[in-house]
Amino acid sequence: MSSDPSDAGPLIAQLLDEAAAVPPAVFLAGDRRALAVPGLYSWWVDDGGAADLTRGLGLPFPAGLVYAGLAGATRWPSGRRSTNTLWSRIAGMHLGGRHEFSTFRRSLGSVLTSAHGWGRIDELLLTSWMTRHLAVCAIPHLDADTLGHLERRVLDAIDPPLNLQGMAPTPVRSQLRLLRRPHARRR
Repeated sequence: MSSDPSDAGPLIAQLLDEAAAVPPAVFLAGDRRALAVPGLYSWWVDDGGAADLTRGLGLPFPAGLVYAGLAGATRWPSGRRSTNTLWSRIAGMHLGGRHEFSTFRRSLGSVLTSAHGWGRIDELLLTSWMTRHLAVCAIPHLDADTLGHLERRVLDAIDPPLNLQGMAPTPVRSQLRLLRRPHARRR
């Protein structure tokens, strides 16, 4: 993979390959050492999960790509290296974490709370839902220094509906922002 962020095409193609996405159980059973590196990932939802998201958002939400992100990018302008890896981000923060530490979990939990009337984000129910309805595609990219710029190009190209930061407004994103407010991290 080229380290030039202007050459995002091959990475975009990999992230958009739904056939390469695996269920969380398969991901967690995989080679953790191979994913102890920086990279990008995409999340996919099945038909049943999309129906839940439609109900929670009150807007049509098709099965397919829902979110994309990165792990391990150098933080600019400080140049500080992140210790996150694909494994720690996906297994630890998204699948095994709490919604306060994962914007993806917070988004899903907010929508599912609305759909199922949970009252608050229930971490166990959220994780269970994720393992039943999602699949993930993880793509290593070893050049942490260019990863943040590369992610921006990727997100602009693939436009995952549950990504919020720096993304163009849509009805789904507007509704998602409203649903997330009651579940913001308390300081």
